[in-house]
Amino acid sequence: MTAAAVTAAVVLLAALGLDLLGGGPAAASTGPRPRGPGPRAVVAAPLAAVAALTAAPAPAPATPMETSRPPQAASPLPAALTAASWLVADAGTGEILAARGARVRDLPASTMKILTALVVLPALSPDLMVTVSKSAAEVDGTKVGLVPGQSYSARDLATAMMIASGNDATLALVEAAGGRNVVLARMNALAAALGATDTVAVDPTGLDAPGQLTSVRDLAVLGRAAIAEPAVSRYLTIPRASLPTRDGGRFEIQNHNLLLGSYEGTLGVKNGYTVAADATYVGAVRRGDRTLVVALLRTAPNYGIDARALLDWGFANDGLVRPVGALPPRATVARPSADRARAAGALGGRGHEDVDGGSPAAGRRPASEHGTGRGIGWATWMALGLTILASVLTVRTHRRRARACPNTPRARRPRHLAHPNAARHRQAQHGQAQHGRARHGHAQRDRHRPAPGQSMPRPRPPAETNDGPARRRRREPGAHP
Repeated sequence: MTAAAVTAAVVLLAALGLDLLGGGPAAASTGPRPRGPGPRAVVAAPLAAVAALTAAPAPAPATPMETSRPPQAASPLPAALTAASWLVADAGTGEILAARGARVRDLPASTMKILTALVVLPALSPDLMVTVSKSAAEVDGTKVGLVPGQSYSARDLATAMMIASGNDATLALVEAAGGRNVVLARMNALAAALGATDTVAVDPTGLDAPGQLTSVRDLAVLGRAAIAEPAVSRYLTIPRASLPTRDGGRFEIQNHNLLLGSYEGTLGVKNGYTVAADATYVGAVRRGDRTLVVALLRTAPNYGIDARALLDWGFANDGLVRPVGALPPRATVARPSADRARAAGALGGRGHEDVDGGSPAAGRRPASEHGTGRGIGWATWMALGLTILASVLTVRTHRRRARACPNTPRARRPRHLAHPNAARHRQAQHGQAQHGRARHGHAQRDRHRPAPGQSMPRPRPPAETNDGPARRRRREPGAHP
C-alpha cells in the first residue's frame, strides 16, 4: 500500500467525520453551546497533523554497486596514467565515475593520517596544550622538528600533521587522545563504520607496517568524510603556517598538496610517500555545486599530473558518464568527546588546558545527508483515521442522547423503593426489636418475684385526692384513722 493511498484514506475518513458532525438533525438544534474547542476542532487538529506528516519527503533509495559495468563516457579516459590504482567519484552523490583497481589493497603511506585526524581532532580542543614526549620527537619519517618537553597547542600540531605530514606532531596528538592502542582501535572502528572495509590501521602516522592496507575506494570514502568534518577540513587548505621554537621564535612549514593553489576549487586532502608504497594521494575539488574526489595508490611522486587529468575528465563529462559503482552511504559516527580525550591525556601526563582561555572544542560532527528512517507506516495512518472516525461517531451519539432528554432532572426514588427487599428487611428489624423488648420486660418482673415458700405482700392502694394519687401522709399520735 503506497503512502499516497493511505493518506487519501485518512483524509477521506476525517472528511466523513466532519460531515457527520456538521449534518443531520443535530446540526439544526438550537440552544446555548458549551465554550471551548468543539468536535470540529478536535477532528481538525489530527487532520492538520496528517497533512504535515504527509508533506515530509521520502528518503531516496541508495545507489547499487555496479562494478562489472565499464564506464561509458562522452570522452575517453585520460591516457598514460602512472597510478597502479585510481578512482574518481562524485562526493555529493557517491557515484563512482571511473576506476581501476578500486578494491585492490595496497600501502597507504601518509594518507592514513586522514583517518587519524578523523579520530583525534574532533576529540581535542584546538587550545589544548600538549607536551611533546621524547618518543614522539624521535619518530621515524617526516618530522617538523618538535622539541621534546615543550608544549604546543593542538591547533599547531594538527596543522603540522595535515599540511606538512609531521609524524612527530601526529604522535603527540595520538598520545593526548588516549595513546597509540586506544587511537588505533578507534581508527579501525571508524573505518568499518564509514564503510571503508578494505582499510586496516596499524600505524597512525602511515609508516609502512605489516598488515596496514587500504584501497582507492576506501581513500575516497575517507577523503569525503574529511572535507565534511569541520574539525579536520579547517586545516586542509592552509598553504603555510609557523610553529614556536624553544627560544620564543617561530619557524615556517608549508602544505605538501601539489593541487592547492594551482588547481581551481581544491579543498585538500592529503598526500603520502614511502619507499615501499611509492606516492599516494587523496584530493577533493569543488566547482559550482559539484564536488569530485580523486584517489591514487602507487603513483609517481608528481602525483598532481594524474590527479588533474582525472578531475578534468570528471568535470568535463558532467551528466554524460554512466557510473560504474557507488561509494558507501554517508554515516554519522559517534566519536569520543573532548572531555574524555583530555582526561586520557591527563592520565598520560601529556596534555593540559591553556589557562589563558580559548575557544571551545571544535568537535561538531556533520549531519548525514541521507536519512535512514522509513517514515510512518501505513498501519499508523489507518489507526489514526479510524481513531478520528470513532471520535466523531462518539460525539454524535452523545449529542443525540442529550437532545432526546433535554433538561430532565433525574427522579429520586422513594426510600422504601430504593431496594426491592427494603420492606421485608425493615419488617424483620421491627420483629427483632419487639422480641428484644419482651425479653427485657420478663427479666424486670423476675427481679421482684419472691423466692419459693415466701408470700408476696399485698400492695396498699394509694390515697386519692382531687388531683389524683397522693402520697401517704404520716399518722400523728392520737389521731383516728
